Amino acid sequence: MSTSGFTIRPGEVQDMEHITELLTELNRFEGYDRSASAQDLSDILFHENNTRLEMRTLLACDGDQPIGLVLFYWGYDTVSATTGYHLADIIVTSTYRGQGVGRVLYHALANQCLHEGGHWVSLTVLKKNTAAKAFYASLGMVEVAVDFYAIGPQALKALTIAK
Repeated sequence: MSTSGFTIRPGEVQDMEHITELLTELNRFEGYDRSASAQDLSDILFHENNTRLEMRTLLACDGDQPIGLVLFYWGYDTVSATTGYHLADIIVTSTYRGQGVGRVLYHALANQCLHEGGHWVSLTVLKKNTAAKAFYASLGMVEVAVDFYAIGPQALKALTIAK
């Protein structure tokens, strides 16, 4: 698919270096000092024996150069009994921001979701990321009043040692 001079295509195993670079750029932008390794990402995205999670990517390319990506997976909503995509991450490399790449990626994701029988796209956004909030609102997304909770490996392990 080609829109606005950018090509959108599924990510492939040979794109791992670019995928890793883009996700590392996003993590640094969001204030994290570490990111997943190319091997860890490849195992989740492209390993044929990965049955836990079907992570997928769409890449935005300028010619052959990946300049942005959207990382997503299927989700299920128990209220509506429908499936849709959960957008895990979207990133456009800094030199291409403001040129419509993110919008093209999001439109491609929405189109693919509908084409594959999905009904919605969900995501989480950091409270401090006002630019992302404005971007998602401009696409017609609405904020849902939920509180997001997570547990890390140490606390999760402590739960298994019930006394």
